[in-house]
Amino acid sequence: MLWPGKRRSYAEAVENRRKTFSRLVMLIFFFMAFEIISGLFLTAYSTGSTSMSPTILPSDLLVASPLAFGPRTPFGKMPGFSRPERGDLVLVQPPYAESPGFLRSLANSFLRFVTFQRYSPFGAGRSSPLAGPLLERVVGLPGDTITMEDFVFKAKAAGDEHFLTEFELSSRRYDISKSPLPAGWRDGFPLSGSMAPRSLGPDEYFLAGDARSGSSDSRVWGPVHADRFIARVLVRYWPPSRFGLP
Repeated sequence: MLWPGKRRSYAEAVENRRKTFSRLVMLIFFFMAFEIISGLFLTAYSTGSTSMSPTILPSDLLVASPLAFGPRTPFGKMPGFSRPERGDLVLVQPPYAESPGFLRSLANSFLRFVTFQRYSPFGAGRSSPLAGPLLERVVGLPGDTITMEDFVFKAKAAGDEHFLTEFELSSRRYDISKSPLPAGWRDGFPLSGSMAPRSLGPDEYFLAGDARSGSSDSRVWGPVHADRFIARVLVRYWPPSRFGLP
């Protein structure tokens, strides 16, 4: 027992420093293991908007795989084992968002880790939730000509003669929601129910939210290139009553 004013022995000071160093090493070890798993294989994602309603709600928690499209490393983006497909739910960095860089990303990840995902000072989206990553659905592939009528997208692949709806082209089943637009809202305005045909380039994907009347997506900021894809959503794990492939 240390009485007030009594100094610790040299051996006690060395032991305290050893314990502090061991705890720091253990913390760094767990952080690096967490970064490897979440950066390469599986990462958790919490939704905070209604842009994917009715498929994904703000309280839903998701698991996504960066490995699908190629994880990002300090040495560049690795190749993925698949390409985005029609109907996929994906995490993307929108084309207007700047990358924070490796060191800031690492510092941001560490602070999120030690604060249980509550503090993210260096994230690309610290000034705006729209800076990403965003949760979107793939509705158009490279080479497609895509249009929209009554909030439903239609696509015509290169070489095809006819447009088909997004639901006919996708192997995934999903629903969309649409809310009444303000009085006087014209077809040419953003987020209206129609869109003139638009052709996609050889590395361009068209993305949209399922809540068509209130989603910031490719109708607003344009198509997304493959290097902007972060991860493919695999499963919704919370709430338990909605567990499964969204």
